[in-house]
Amino acid sequence: MKRKSIYKILWRVLLFCLAWRFTSVAGAGTAITAYIVFRAVCFLLRVCLSAVYALGVAMLFLSLLFLLIL
Repeated sequence: MKRKSIYKILWRVLLFCLAWRFTSVAGAGTAITAYIVFRAVCFLLRVCLSAVYALGVAMLFLSLLFLLIL
């Protein structure tokens, strides 16, 4: 197995244990809501970080182009 897949499995087991503990303490409705919010935040961070990265590369390219023109 690849190291990345092992880390992914361990991460899921850890999240499952945390979700199980949270469910036993807070209740199933709260745990499901927290999970949905967590997944939405992860998705938005992935999309936003990709956009910030693309913007940074574009700004770097434009600044280098500006330096070449001078």
